Amino acid sequence: MSSSARLFAVLFFMLWCIPVSLRAQSIPKPPAKTPTGSVSGRVMIKDKPAPGITVGLRISSNGMPGGKTYRGVTDQDGVYHITSVPAGTYDVIPAALAYVVADGNTQRGKNVVVAEDETVEDINFSLVRGGVITGKITDGEGRPLIQQQVSLYRSSDFAGDQQRQIYPANTQQTDDRGIYRFFGLPAGRYKLASGRGEDTFVAAYNPTRIVYKQVFYPNETDHNKATVLDVKEASEAKDIDISLGTAVQTFSVSGRIVDSERNLPVSNLRFAFQKSAGDRFEMYNASAVTNGQGEFAVDGMIPGKYAAMPFGGQDQESRMESIWFEVVDRDIAGLTIRMIKASSISGVIVIEPENQKALAKLAQMQLRGYVTAASGAFSAGNSTWAAIGPDGSFRLPGLSPGSVNFWLTSPQLGNTPKGWAIMRTEHNGVVMPRGIEIKDGDQLTGVRIIVSYGTASLRGTVKIENGSLPEGTRMFVRMMKQGAQQQLNLSNSIVDARGQFLLEGIPPGFYEVIVTAFAGNNTQGPRRQITGKREVSIQDGVVNEVTITIDLTPAEKP
Repeated sequence: MSSSARLFAVLFFMLWCIPVSLRAQSIPKPPAKTPTGSVSGRVMIKDKPAPGITVGLRISSNGMPGGKTYRGVTDQDGVYHITSVPAGTYDVIPAALAYVVADGNTQRGKNVVVAEDETVEDINFSLVRGGVITGKITDGEGRPLIQQQVSLYRSSDFAGDQQRQIYPANTQQTDDRGIYRFFGLPAGRYKLASGRGEDTFVAAYNPTRIVYKQVFYPNETDHNKATVLDVKEASEAKDIDISLGTAVQTFSVSGRIVDSERNLPVSNLRFAFQKSAGDRFEMYNASAVTNGQGEFAVDGMIPGKYAAMPFGGQDQESRMESIWFEVVDRDIAGLTIRMIKASSISGVIVIEPENQKALAKLAQMQLRGYVTAASGAFSAGNSTWAAIGPDGSFRLPGLSPGSVNFWLTSPQLGNTPKGWAIMRTEHNGVVMPRGIEIKDGDQLTGVRIIVSYGTASLRGTVKIENGSLPEGTRMFVRMMKQGAQQQLNLSNSIVDARGQFLLEGIPPGFYEVIVTAFAGNNTQGPRRQITGKREVSIQDGVVNEVTITIDLTPAEKP
């Protein structure tokens, strides 16, 4: 063949390939597969079918709901079907506000793990009417208090040595007559209060300066003297009235925020207040923002010791100086709070074993540092975040003195993405098993955070031996990798109603898998914790399987 003929043949081949390539690029992608998983069951009330009840299915991550919700409605036989469900771990919740699950547990639903295209049946619910507590809140002269917050606490939450703030199980507000009404309450023992206390958390107040000291029913300021309200199925406790007495006088605090180095005002700084409550700290429901001159003013401050702390996402190179101010019996004006240079930590995150694809994923995440202040320190600590460079480098600013521990987080969700685990932390070659101590003004370098990454899954089954767990018992899974400083952060750590769990995004290696069952009703008293453990070897890229046994044989008394 002549050279011209060969050239013609090559050109013809290239021209022939071009439209083929274009046709290949224009071929549409196949549509995403529609999930065919389903969940079904029956809802009963007093052994009779409950028609017209909406049952919701929502994705659950460590007990926190999120994502899309799937729904079904019960028919005349009380049967519901929820279809087109993707694989995942879900909460299944019947929407019947005045009713609760018949076992009396505070849990209103069940958990279920749905595998790809799996048909899950017999997720059934037996409902009973919840209890009711109602009454009236008045001031010292018997006048009704309108939109006054009322808090209902589990009686068991006050047991033992209280080193933490106690959060209410439920809250309501009074109407224009000063009347409140709790309904749909699970059976249990409760204490009811209104007003602001030192040991309990209250989410919000009216936007006025009227604040009342917390009073428990029946008109006791000491929760130890409060009457315990015993709520039963369909019971109604009426006339649970509280007189809050005279309003607590509140005061205003005003001042300015200045930059300590330049002595210039700090404008547009948003900050909150933490209040000293003995040996612990609590967030106070007051916040402020500085104007162009660095000035601020806040009302409604009750007597006590306070410190200011800025909200996150602002200037991380500075922090507020560690000072307390005390509100006693008058307004405070002319308070000056300085912004001082914060401490920082710099270093690199290393993936073991080396993984270039994982390194690219790492650069899309954030490193968060949590500071735990020393006992007796000015505050409870703080947290800041840092971007991660393409080579794994980081600089974590905005730190206050204390012990720093690290977590990898997603910028959007704030939790650890699947597949990552921090194995250990080193400073100048020394392993730091309890975090890195940092002092005021430190600019530490030479920190290495060793992490691992994997794509394994663990499908598990929990077997109960020598007894049975009460209906409504909740079970959770934890994993600790051998040699790691932290337990694996699991996106779904819930064991479902059938005793199954599915954990995804696990680095390879040897782990201890721990299942904890919380048996009993925490409105009645402390719940019993029962655990089962097993060591497993996780292979990367595959679905590993494990069975964990929980033995309910009573422990022998010494």
